[in-house]
This record gives sequence, structure tokens and C-alpha cells, in this order.
Amino acid sequence: MAACGLAVVAASPSTQTQEALYVCVDGTSTLTINIGITICDAAPTGALQRRLDEDYLHLRPGALVMEVTDGSVARVAGLQSGDVIYRVGGINVGNQDETSAHLERIQDTADTVVNFLRDGRPYLVRVRKP
Repeated sequence: MAACGLAVVAASPSTQTQEALYVCVDGTSTLTINIGITICDAAPTGALQRRLDEDYLHLRPGALVMEVTDGSVARVAGLQSGDVIYRVGGINVGNQDETSAHLERIQDTADTVVNFLRDGRPYLVRVRKP
């Protein structure tokens, strides 16, 4: 079965930020996950700190999506580079190791909800392995 559809509303170009809101934590490595993404520990930037209240953005610990493989489960579900995954299957994740552990459990028998921030705003997708 293919990855399930997504419940993401893409931000219009006029609302997307040009400054990165999250970057990889200095000195951490990246992990490649079997759903087709590469992640690192996410660290908020000064741009996010400056815009939090004014633009009603969210600050969450999690894993920053660095790369999404074309044709992968993650790409089909709608995840993009720059997204920050902060919850998988209803469980908050605070770093790349926790995120990896929960994403590796995604199966082909049921959808798993993955919550993430895109441009500082919360979204979710439902993911199922094929």
C-alpha cells in the first residue's frame, strides 16, 4: 500500500520565510531513516526567536529534515527539507535519535501521524510504509 495522503496546507510564497528558522545542532551527525529522509538535531535560530511572538510561530525541540529522497514514503507523504519533526505516533520526540526510533516503527498495516513544523507553523501527515 502506498503512503497515505497528507493533511498539509502549503504556505503561500508571500508567507514563506527566507531565513532558516532551524539549523542542525553544531557538531551533530545526520541520520538517514528508512522512509527516505535524512535528519539532524534541530536548533532554533535567531530568526525564529525574533519572529516567535510577532508572527505566532512555534518553538519545539525535534529533528530537522535535511533531505527527502525522491519517490520515498516521506516525499509522497509531503515532508520537505527544512521541516522539524516533533511528534511521531502521538509521542513527542526531542532529537534525531528519538525521531529515528519512532519513524523506524512505521508499518504497512496502519497510518502513523507525524507532526512537524514548516516555517514555524504546525502541520501533520499520515505515513504508511508501502
